[in-house]
Amino acid sequence: MSQQVSAERISLVGNGDDVHAAPVKEPPPGPDVQPSLIDLRDRGQFLHVLATLGCSLALSRRPSGVALLGVTDGVPTLAACLLPRSMGLAAAGNRLAIATTRELMIFANVTTLAPLYPKKPDHYDAVFVPRQSYYTGYCDLHDMAFDKNIVLAVNTRWSCISVIDGYFNFTPIWQPPFVTDFTGDDRCHLNGMAFHDGKLRYATALGQTNTPSGWRDGMAEGGILMEVPSGRIVAGNLSMPHSPRIIDGALYVLEGGRGLLLRIDPASGAREVVAKLPGFTHGLAGYRGVLFVGLSKLRQKRGPQGLPIEAEQDELMAGVAAVEARSGRILGVLEFVTGTDEIFDLQVLPDIRRGEILAPNQWFEQPSIVTMKGGMWEQRPEAAENDEPGAPAG
Repeated sequence: MSQQVSAERISLVGNGDDVHAAPVKEPPPGPDVQPSLIDLRDRGQFLHVLATLGCSLALSRRPSGVALLGVTDGVPTLAACLLPRSMGLAAAGNRLAIATTRELMIFANVTTLAPLYPKKPDHYDAVFVPRQSYYTGYCDLHDMAFDKNIVLAVNTRWSCISVIDGYFNFTPIWQPPFVTDFTGDDRCHLNGMAFHDGKLRYATALGQTNTPSGWRDGMAEGGILMEVPSGRIVAGNLSMPHSPRIIDGALYVLEGGRGLLLRIDPASGAREVVAKLPGFTHGLAGYRGVLFVGLSKLRQKRGPQGLPIEAEQDELMAGVAAVEARSGRILGVLEFVTGTDEIFDLQVLPDIRRGEILAPNQWFEQPSIVTMKGGMWEQRPEAAENDEPGAPAG
């Protein structure tokens, strides 16, 4: 991190509203539970970059749900909601898809109602509310993308890429050619896909294996990048590759086991190190010449895995890095010092600076109704329950 020249530390706590320097409670703490601290440190110019781009980031984080990260007047805002084991994300237009333990949830941004949000009027420029939920079963969904009105998702447990549209729990549409059975036993840890110009282009897996969890034995160096649909191995001997993306015509892959952001020639497989980053790299999105990369600490409960990055464990962090795509220069890193150990996935939300996201339980407390004729925030449910047929007025 020799390129980072300054570090500004900001202590924040999230409550489902945004996060400022003043501590507030994390949702929804029990009577004897103390709010958990989200301690952020801006290394370099990360907040300045995000503010200049005029966008926010949706972050799938562990151990606690999804957050929308923006910047207002140089101060980070962090709207957080708790969801069960949030994983892959997809964003398109006003829609945000979030994979959880056994569901895929679709949220909609109610732009016109954001300034009217009763709990904080004239503040937000976006409010994401739950709109649909698909019950997938336990699929361990990783990378996802919107393809018009359906969601494509890397179904890691079932070693395939699936369509999720509500007709079935999921519909498999592609499987690596070396996987010969359709079983829910995670044969190669298929985890990433590059969806570009309406087509699936590339996929990553942690091993070219065809037995239940067979990828675990060689995951330190056995990762592969495949072409879709042919299954041709574009690059091998990768250390836990994730998040293949085509951005501005270039093919990028994260090599998590080495903390690298790679650019790969799709014809020859030649790889170029764009940046070496201080964390396990997982989650990648590009916007206006900047690449945002999710960073995670290693999972201590698993013990040593033989990864090259383990030698640097004391220096690894959870957070998000901003990298200049053209030069590979690290523009800044926003470190989650406490409150978050992993960034699982991330998506750019253009033209949003102060976003809010309501988990289903929060939406039930403050529901909204939106139709083609417009929208409104409902009256509180308690008031509506008292207005029953036959009940006394007043």
